[in-house]
Amino acid sequence: MGSDESVPWRRLHPASLLVNLIPTAWRTLQRVWPLLLAMVFSKSITGLVDLILVASFFALAAVRTVLHFATLRYRFAHGRLEIQQGLISRVEQALDPARIQNVSLEQNVFHRMAGLVELRIEMAGAGSAPVDGMLSALSIPEAEALRKALGRTGAAVDAQAADVDVIDAVGLLEVVGYGVSAGRVGAAVVAIGLFLDVANQVSPGALPVQNLGRHSWAGLMLVALAGGYTLSAGGAILRFYRFRWWQSGGDFHFESGLLTRRRMDIPIRKLQLVQITEPIVRRAMGFATMLFETAAAAVPEAGGSAEALVPMVAREDVVSRVRAAFPRLDTPIDGDLLPCAPRAVGRAVLRGVLGWLGPAAGAAFWFGTPWAWLLLGLGGGMGMLDARRQGWRVTERFIVVRRGFLSRDTWVLPREKVQSVHWVQGPIARAAGLARLVVWFPGGRLPLPEIGEVEARALFASLRPTG
Repeated sequence: MGSDESVPWRRLHPASLLVNLIPTAWRTLQRVWPLLLAMVFSKSITGLVDLILVASFFALAAVRTVLHFATLRYRFAHGRLEIQQGLISRVEQALDPARIQNVSLEQNVFHRMAGLVELRIEMAGAGSAPVDGMLSALSIPEAEALRKALGRTGAAVDAQAADVDVIDAVGLLEVVGYGVSAGRVGAAVVAIGLFLDVANQVSPGALPVQNLGRHSWAGLMLVALAGGYTLSAGGAILRFYRFRWWQSGGDFHFESGLLTRRRMDIPIRKLQLVQITEPIVRRAMGFATMLFETAAAAVPEAGGSAEALVPMVAREDVVSRVRAAFPRLDTPIDGDLLPCAPRAVGRAVLRGVLGWLGPAAGAAFWFGTPWAWLLLGLGGGMGMLDARRQGWRVTERFIVVRRGFLSRDTWVLPREKVQSVHWVQGPIARAAGLARLVVWFPGGRLPLPEIGEVEARALFASLRPTG
């Protein structure tokens, strides 16, 4: 690829029309399925109205797909990736490779059938929007050439090559364990409720919910639990099937997926933070989950989600995996951490009790006062355990923070990534002589535990960026 005005503009592969239309139609179906149900069961003019609405949604999806193919052009020129698209509203982008955080390739079933791939690029900056799906259907050689032009060394290297360091591979049983240990039953409970409601609407009296006994309700709850864990395990298999993670040169490579196969390349120098998550069930199994953050993805603590996630890592291997990301790590990340201030434990107990006031009031109304006191005690106890498991350490090069009891999280942040430090101290904390520091870095923030005010001032002075 050249770098002057003579470089021609390129277009998506012609097969992208079909490859993109099918997933777009599926996403549209997911949005309009209530209208489809209403159309099927309606016997009045509203059924025709619903049909027209559904048809218009699918027509708009088809038009967007056609316009995307017809108007999108791209090239690598002048040392950057240039992208143009749009018919009425024209959008042009020039992406500097130096600011690109993540480059990934995705292949769903239809991509693989057509021999194509989707190239995704995520830029630096918490407020920058990723170019997700912008180059949605390229030939594999074209995508590899473009990744090489963007400075992704070893982009064509495979994990099976002899000169790469395969860090980890996650087996099927471990993937299922990840899904089960993150099982969410809420969706299954809602699904059972919807099923019972629809069944009684279609055939009144077929399922007399109001007459169900304790054993029947217990059976339904067991079904909900089993369904929730099954859905969670199935989702984990779809996302992390044949997960592999390896290092080649200065890049990490992550590859996984059953139906949609995703390959991501992250330069190690772009890593902002590593998070180790250990839910209590996963911890009992001897595993942890690791998330690798760049400036393109907000930290979960700030409400974002990580892009590069290793679902299961043996706990004894966690330190070596962190050192692979941060070779200059100069601090323990597990045992030898400083605790929060003793007075902060009492505040955590109070917050735990206050957080359970609503459930305790409901328990007192339905089951009696003893249950309310039990819930308040449980909330206070959980607050105390969470506070006692908090830890932190700041060294010359790194900041380590740990929090949580039922789900333990540890964050490892290089000090060179720190952009600003905020002092947080409410009136109650001020009266107790406590303070909290919040460290901000590209892509997110990291709150430290509450510590004594004098110690916090000294730490604030040492962390505050200078120059």
